[in-house]
Amino acid sequence: MGSKVKIATELAELIKTDNVGGKERLPNTETHMKQWCAHFATDEKSIRTILNNLRDAHYIFIINIVLPDPNLYLPSIESYAFADPSILNDLKRYSENRLEKTYESTFYKKKSPFQITRELFPKIKEFNNSAMGKCLNESVMLDEFIRVLTNTPVEFSDQWRASKLREIYSEEEEETPHIEEELASKARAIDQPIGKEYIENPKSAWSKITNNFSIEFLLRIHFRKYEFDVVKKLIQKGKIQSESDLKFIRDTLQLMESRTNQDPILKRHTTEMVDLRRLSQTKLNILRASLKNH
Repeated sequence: MGSKVKIATELAELIKTDNVGGKERLPNTETHMKQWCAHFATDEKSIRTILNNLRDAHYIFIINIVLPDPNLYLPSIESYAFADPSILNDLKRYSENRLEKTYESTFYKKKSPFQITRELFPKIKEFNNSAMGKCLNESVMLDEFIRVLTNTPVEFSDQWRASKLREIYSEEEEETPHIEEELASKARAIDQPIGKEYIENPKSAWSKITNNFSIEFLLRIHFRKYEFDVVKKLIQKGKIQSESDLKFIRDTLQLMESRTNQDPILKRHTTEMVDLRRLSQTKLNILRASLKNH
């Protein structure tokens, strides 16, 4: 676990260095992924896993600057900001300055960052994969991240982050090695007898926290923070498997999907919400069929 934590924190420091004085300032998957893969001698999938873990441990923020478009064979592009108030404020000034210049060169007139955002953000999809769209996404999301960090400063302290990162990698090592194959087997043949269920390690971080808080309470927190991938991981690893919890996830996501027009940030996570809702429904179907045939 120690080596994994060391690699993750090293990647966080590389992002921080770029944020402070790099040529790009906001490194992204398009410009930096190959560099990181070469630096750590690993593949893109592994680097993305590390980046997601760093986000979950509050070392970095991830900005979706380009949304994927299967019809155009367009992959998503993400940029990365180190979660530090002075760095984020500096990056916000940098991104707003770039937004002003991009707007002026595109429309041949000057406007303030606030005016530009108010004018263009409601139709952000029209600017997907353009210089304007990338600048607009970064400017808006950096402003949102500054608010998040200001509202929960304790969760962005060095001590909290280090503890959380160790917890994440500790949980990965604690997982039962055959759980994913077992779930996949159930998905392929839901009419087969119920197999061996996942048994939670009583000493794991998840087991300890669910002794003090209900799963529904923890899920509400993840949803408020748009951490749909965290909930997905919990389901896939068998940590959330009861019918009531799966129904809560499905029903909550249906409600959230109906409110995307009221929350521009939530709207960015539409694909994640749909995927998670379908996963929870699939697990419900498997569970119900297994109980019926048992």
